[in-house]
Amino acid sequence: MQLQLTVERPADDAAAARMLRAWFTGAFEAMGGKLRAAVLAAEPMSDYNLKGRPADEPYGNPGEVWSAIHTSARGARGVVRTKSKAFSTKAWKAFLDGLSAPPFGAELTAITLDHAGFPNAFPALGIGLRTNDDDPGWWFLSVRFGPELLDDPEFQKSTLTFVRSFADDWNPAYGEISYDRGSGRTAYESVFRGQPDQTSRTSRQTLRGYAWLTICPQEIGDRLGGLAALRASGAFAQVEALRNGGYWLLATDDWRDFGQPAAERMFPVLASALRPGEPLPDAPDDPPYYVSRRDAAEAQG
Repeated sequence: MQLQLTVERPADDAAAARMLRAWFTGAFEAMGGKLRAAVLAAEPMSDYNLKGRPADEPYGNPGEVWSAIHTSARGARGVVRTKSKAFSTKAWKAFLDGLSAPPFGAELTAITLDHAGFPNAFPALGIGLRTNDDDPGWWFLSVRFGPELLDDPEFQKSTLTFVRSFADDWNPAYGEISYDRGSGRTAYESVFRGQPDQTSRTSRQTLRGYAWLTICPQEIGDRLGGLAALRASGAFAQVEALRNGGYWLLATDDWRDFGQPAAERMFPVLASALRPGEPLPDAPDDPPYYVSRRDAAEAQG
């Protein structure tokens, strides 16, 4: 699964650092659960697994958790270089302090070791930042996690509470929780050929998609009729105004009730704000994206 937000990079480095610290610490605390507890219990982890460990040597014992912090910088020639540290309280503090000069990219990963002792099993969590390659004024914030976690109502509640608080403070241009293919695309863009580095730049004019949770920017929500119209549509279990702009749209109160019927209810309400186009061929073996396969042009005249 992916939680992803599209945000404008604050022009002031101090504000940018506050945003990133809120993102990384908030997501780790709200969504880390047993993984976070295991990481904190096992720290400090050794950098040996990152530097010098033979490729065929296990990271540890099956069922243990491995965690690392990765920070990327883009050089003058455009080359992106990444530095990695095994998780420790010291490394985590240094990472958070280092956000005062916001990096090009960053990720905190925590993943379960598989039957052979390698980081390749669930549960897993990856909290990340990526800068738009085409326009550094745009950031992609993400949390990647196993879908089984959403079967727990308490995890749903904790996640939604965190996202709502962050969105209230930072006014994202878009956000969603959906199945992930590792591309950074929204569910809608995965079906309708969207490129995030391009679509993010117009995300306050054209809606990037919709999902179980959709964070819709103020500019688009107003065009769709605002709170009254969105609530009257009956397509959402929750429609709320975010404190600093934007709309909180939750399709169903419980993730387990979300599916294609809910997506089809949402489509006519949002279609006028979506990018039109023909869908890619369906891939039935993949987890479903839960978006309508109708061309939004039909609702745009």
